[in-house]
Amino acid sequence: MLAKGLSLLVALGKHPDGAGVSELSREVGLPVSTVYRLLAIMTASGFVHFDAKRRRYYMGLKVFELSRQVSLVKRLSDVALPVMHRISDITRESVSMAVREGKDLVYVEWAEGRNRIQISGYVGTRGSLHCTSQGKVLLAFMPEDERENLIRQIRLEPRAPNTITDPAELRGDLKLARERGFALADEENEEGICAIGVPVIGVQGRPVAAISVVAPVFRDSRERLEQFAPLLRDAAREIELQLPQSNTPFINA
Repeated sequence: MLAKGLSLLVALGKHPDGAGVSELSREVGLPVSTVYRLLAIMTASGFVHFDAKRRRYYMGLKVFELSRQVSLVKRLSDVALPVMHRISDITRESVSMAVREGKDLVYVEWAEGRNRIQISGYVGTRGSLHCTSQGKVLLAFMPEDERENLIRQIRLEPRAPNTITDPAELRGDLKLARERGFALADEENEEGICAIGVPVIGVQGRPVAAISVVAPVFRDSRERLEQFAPLLRDAAREIELQLPQSNTPFINA
């Protein structure tokens, strides 16, 4: 059903002046009843707009909102990636950037380091907010009411030997992150992996992204990771100064 809906949306995108049910049915090769049902679902969710007077369907505002988000994330990546590569060259470790989408972390860029053994990641994959250095700084620097709401919603599932699973302990860790300007994750998300993350703050004073240095624990102790904090904070500030002066979020919360 999802594939049919997406093919219908693609077909509708070819009609800037709108299209009728029968016309779309012929183009996608689906029965009129199926097309009508799918259009009704997508209209209710905002992906399709129906003009009752003309009896025609158009692309909905939700599609354009998603398109805007993609372009904003791309702009963020364009600004951040050269900075991330420079950090990676200095630390010789992998550097990643992530944004928050709802209750998840989404990795949007990754720069691999120069050491022989590296931590690799994949752009587009999701992570947890409570057990990653990036997720923790995104939580720590958001408004308190939003942070508390998310902490109540997030399932603090154990992912590695040191995962924080107690809400009170997590609140304490986030308070420390706000005070220091960075968060650590020492075998909290994955055994054998540690990371330090800092927030990238947008024009509204909210975290729009987070960048982190990720390394194997056999090579980098917590103390060594903390030495990267000034470098990461300077990098985040450099990215912040290049961000568009817009209040539009990079990803919907």
